[in-house]
Amino acid sequence: MDRDRARQGAVAAAVVGGLVSGATGDYGESDESPSVVLPADAAFGIWIPIYAGSLAYAVRTLRPGRSDGPLLRRTGWPAALGYLLAGAWVRLQHPPRLQLPAIAATTAAAVTAYRRSRADSPDDPGSRGTRWAVREPLGLFAGWITLAAAAATTEVLLAEGRDAAPSRRDSWGVGVLAVATAAAVATTRSVPGSPGYPAAVAWGLGGTAARNLRRRRPVPAAAATLGAVVVVVTAFRGRAALRHPTAGR
Repeated sequence: MDRDRARQGAVAAAVVGGLVSGATGDYGESDESPSVVLPADAAFGIWIPIYAGSLAYAVRTLRPGRSDGPLLRRTGWPAALGYLLAGAWVRLQHPPRLQLPAIAATTAAAVTAYRRSRADSPDDPGSRGTRWAVREPLGLFAGWITLAAAAATTEVLLAEGRDAAPSRRDSWGVGVLAVATAAAVATTRSVPGSPGYPAAVAWGLGGTAARNLRRRRPVPAAAATLGAVVVVVTAFRGRAALRHPTAGR
């Protein structure tokens, strides 16, 4: 019981603290960045549903029911770490390389919490309330963090003097987008039928494509668009497999 209370308090505090820290951070001017991985400013509006869902998750954590208790135990500590690190991430600006371990740890924790949200045991039936108060909020958060990690890593490399001619930036930018897409596909497959994670990744990749089109960078725009399509198709195939389990045999 004491462990459950400690977990509940840690998750609620980490969610609120991480969101407040992130909302009040200084992210600079995105239009000044030469990165081809950064989404357009409008794409960051996704933080509105992420904030709402994360707060719903914090409330659910403080009031666990009988059916979702095991689920909250599985997701609680990695989720708390993910939100806490996400809030600290933006504070690590000088030198920029300090962000790299925070980026890696935040992504690993957020994705772990989301993967653990899959309902796969008899005492965790995956009710609708559990889905919309736990699984999808964690999915939205982890999905956006996946793309944010790719964008932030690129920003760190640029800040560390890895600037290059536009054509070379396009090349390694496309490589970063390919890695992010591959990671997103693997994570989407691990929690089939859950729309939050792939939706967040696809939204971010769409924003990246839009920004590159506006800046007349057609190659990274095409790469981001293709990545979004691949993630969405993967999500729909996973959902179809759940509805018709014998279809893939």
